[in-house]
Amino acid sequence: MLLNALRNGASSLFGLLSVAAVCSALVGCDDGAKSPVPNEVAQGGSTTPKLEKVKLQLNWVAEPEFGGFYAAQDKALFQNEGIEVEIVQGGPGVPAPQLAASGKVEFAVVAAPQVVELAEQGGDLVALFAVYQGTPMGVMVHESSPYNTLNELWQSDATISIEQGHADYRWISKQYPDSKIKVVPYSGNLAGFAADPKLASQCFITSEPVQLELQGVKTRVFMLGDSGFDPYNGVVVTTRAYYEAHRDLCKKLVKAMAAGWRAYLDNPKPYNETMTRLNPGMNLAAMNLAADKQAKLIANDETKRVGLGGMRFARWEEMCKQLVELGTAKQMPDVQSLFVWDTEAGTAR
Repeated sequence: MLLNALRNGASSLFGLLSVAAVCSALVGCDDGAKSPVPNEVAQGGSTTPKLEKVKLQLNWVAEPEFGGFYAAQDKALFQNEGIEVEIVQGGPGVPAPQLAASGKVEFAVVAAPQVVELAEQGGDLVALFAVYQGTPMGVMVHESSPYNTLNELWQSDATISIEQGHADYRWISKQYPDSKIKVVPYSGNLAGFAADPKLASQCFITSEPVQLELQGVKTRVFMLGDSGFDPYNGVVVTTRAYYEAHRDLCKKLVKAMAAGWRAYLDNPKPYNETMTRLNPGMNLAAMNLAADKQAKLIANDETKRVGLGGMRFARWEEMCKQLVELGTAKQMPDVQSLFVWDTEAGTAR
């Protein structure tokens, strides 16, 4: 069972800032075919690509939430920009934000609140790209449940399985201080949920609901962003020092990631096949279903405005105010310093 809490960072449960990039001209094709690698130099009668090597640390194992990164790798989009990206899988207990903050990897995938939290601890991460324009965290109920909205559920006397430390759930509880809802610890036990039609549970849109649907258990998912707390997630970050020293590389990386995500959204299957080889614990049917469920959180009206992976100051500012209100952040940070994004150009600054 994939615990959705771990995807958001074992230490803080939050996601990270992101800045994104769009480059529809680079996108192309959906057949999984690799593009030629440019910038090759002759060497003893053969050609060898001259590439800058970097690592991208994931905060979970290879799954559709990272599909666009694998598409960019499979289609040689990173290589086309002169970059050789090693995608490093994460998993339970892998501290992706800290690995980036310490410089052990050049880039990492986090959740936006983690950027603020690390800043208060002396870290200095900057967000370059945000995969999810809406949080992929949710609460699922059985299809037979009488509750049709998050508000109805939270104001009921239902039983819900959650990890109460999550900022998302703390925010909802703050909105309904007199709620009679009964909270029990989240265990990730899908069999227990399936056996109890009255139980509600936290979930990650590409995980628990997908596994249950493939088992014949139908659910409804209420997205936590509907509560008003809707931070960016799947955020690619680096240290400010690295960004300042390698601005051009960061811009090219963002360009390739945007093109990779466009390719993945157009046709996820070939890249899902790649990920099933890397992560045998999730079969191709689950990968394809998860890709379908997450698509609306990645490409929507917001991305029409800022581009795939793009971010806006107002969204960051709102999240920071909410973290201060929850007590997660002691003071309001310099919001503009948390991410780099040029809305007009649709890329990192």
